[in-house]
Order: sequence, then C-alpha cells, then structure tokens
Amino acid sequence: MRSSRTPRKAWTGRGLYLPALAMAGVAAWLSWRGWNALGSDIAEDFNASRFQLAGPVVLGFVVVVCVIEQISPAERRRLLARGHVLDFCYVVFYALLVVPLIVLLGAGFAGLLARLSPWLVIPQLPGVPRWCFIALAVLGIDAVDWLSHLANHRINAMWRFHAVHHSQEELSILTTFRAHPLVHVSFLLSAVPILAIASNSTTPAVVLTIYTCLGTLPHANVRWTYGPAGRVLVSPAYHRIHHAATGRLDINLGTVFAVWDVLSRRAVFPSPERPAVATGLAGRPVPVEQAGGRLRPGRIMLAQLAEPFTSIRTQSR
Repeated sequence: MRSSRTPRKAWTGRGLYLPALAMAGVAAWLSWRGWNALGSDIAEDFNASRFQLAGPVVLGFVVVVCVIEQISPAERRRLLARGHVLDFCYVVFYALLVVPLIVLLGAGFAGLLARLSPWLVIPQLPGVPRWCFIALAVLGIDAVDWLSHLANHRINAMWRFHAVHHSQEELSILTTFRAHPLVHVSFLLSAVPILAIASNSTTPAVVLTIYTCLGTLPHANVRWTYGPAGRVLVSPAYHRIHHAATGRLDINLGTVFAVWDVLSRRAVFPSPERPAVATGLAGRPVPVEQAGGRLRPGRIMLAQLAEPFTSIRTQSR
C-alpha cells in the first residue's frame, strides 16, 4: 500500500491554517460569480440540481441500501449507531445547503471554462452515435474525479477538508454525504468532460443521477466484491480498503470505475475470506462522534467543519 507523506510544518497564521482560508476565498469568489451568472434562474437551478443529486431516486436508492446493510452487513451495528446518526445529519446538510453551493460553484466555474471552450469542445462529428459521446463524458467525469481524489490525498491543504470524510469509523452508504462543503471545489474539473461533448450531445440528467447512485454504493456496509466485475467497477469491499484506519492512503481512489487505479498501480483488491477492515483515521486527528460522552451531532459537525481551518493538526496526519 502507498501513503503520501505530509510536510513537517503547517503553513499557519495566528492559530489558523492559511491555505484552507485561501480555498474558502476561492469558493466564495466562484460562488459570487455563479450567483451573478444564474440571475433570476437561480431558484430553478437549485431545485433541478437538488432533484438530480439528492432527489427521490438518489434518496430512495440510499434507503434501500440502508435496509440491506441491516440485513447482511460487513460489520454488525445498531441502526441508530453514532456514526449513522451523524451521517444522517450530513445528508440533510448536503440536501439543503451543499447542493446549492455546488450549483453556485459550478456556475461560476462554467464561466471560466467558457473562455477556454473553443479548444475544449470536441467539434461536431455527425457520423458518431450520440451514446458514444455520453459514454465518453461518463468515463471522463470518472477519470477527472479520480485525479481530484488523488490530489485530495496528496496535497496537504486539500486533505484537511477531505479528512472529514475519512473520519467515519462506522462506514455506511450515508458516509458518502459526510464531506466538507469546500471539498467540492477540488472536483469542479468534472465539468470539463460534459463541456467537451456539448457540440455533439447533452449529458442526460438521468445518466448523472445513475452515476451519483453508483458513486454512493461503494461506501455501503456490505461485503460485496462484485466478483469478476469488481476488477472494473468499484465495489464496497474494494473501497472499504481505501477507508482503512491505517493512515492517509492513496490507493483504491476510483469513484465508479477501478480502471484508473489499475492503470496507475494503485489498486488493492479485497479478499472475500478476510474480515472487514476497520475504518477511520488513525490517532483521530479530526473530532469524531465515537470519542465517548454524550452524542451531540450538531457540536461534532461544527467541530469537523471548523477543524480544517485550525493550525493544531500537523504531525498527527
């Protein structure tokens, strides 16, 4: 297994981690651009994106998998385990506040991409079927997501935000939504493949919704390896290794397809005979709900969202 090295010194200023503040500034600037770009259509875009990213199809899929987790789990846990309760709070936070932020960031970033569109967009190719471009867009999105995920593990400032996601010690499909809002800045490049095929096809919303569902499934608390298909698709057992509580791992980074890990020699495939690995962050550098005492989800969430901006966490990662 590979793990990235952390710089010995954190770049700080009076108790604050300055690179994290810089990323927050970038997010604020892009959101402002997005707000101005959307104008009177902003409410409609919010609702459309919420339907696609956290609508009935996605939430229904998550509920079904939650039931399966209780019937045949990789690790047996109570339905209202601490990790599940906090992750549910993150689901609500995601649906109400994070999705609108993603819309604003995307709109702001799209304006920047528009300046580059002449050489980013594939020219019209009438002889190529539409589905080929859609497949190309999906593969492109997954490849860019893989690169962004790798950057989140290798670049210290990005890792501080991404570490919130890895803090979960009771992994479940709900953990998909446990993410710092600013981590989405690093995944904005996934808009490039969609722009690239714009002259030949529009990526259907249903395709993006299916991709979202497939992207949530690897966090499920089940033993599924997908058999031979697990060499191509990211299974829950495969992705659980990525969340192993042994350090900051840059293996098994795929979202839906494992091919990028295989090509980069970062794929570690699970063995069906081995017990489920423990998940979380060694040394608990991020506040976690399993630390003991009375569970206060709101306080833990606020502590996790604020932690990347502090200069306390340096060598512990």
